[in-house]
Amino acid sequence: MELKEPELPVLGQDAHHEADAAAEDGPSCGPKVYVSNEEAALLNAMRGLRERGLELRRCLAAESDPERRSVLERELEALRQERDQLAARREQAFLRKMVMLGHLPPQALDEPVLL
Repeated sequence: MELKEPELPVLGQDAHHEADAAAEDGPSCGPKVYVSNEEAALLNAMRGLRERGLELRRCLAAESDPERRSVLERELEALRQERDQLAARREQAFLRKMVMLGHLPPQALDEPVLL
């Protein structure tokens, strides 16, 4: 009879993700990407805006009242502007991270970001 080592459970891992976990242990053809706390917060905010935008677009598609459609379109445009601002802030956060890690010179923070 063969003795098997007991396996410790891994938090957040269920049966259908075991193949993914096994694949992560092997060699990878791409680098792992690390996101700073600042970038993660901005990405979460952008995700929330996207979800709200999807909800607004569903409401807009179902709405037949022209006045209500106009209000929804203005809200959607405001979300787009906020998303653009968050995207610019995320780009700056990325540049700060790259400077702190030494991958970019400090002067990179002074250059304008083109989106």
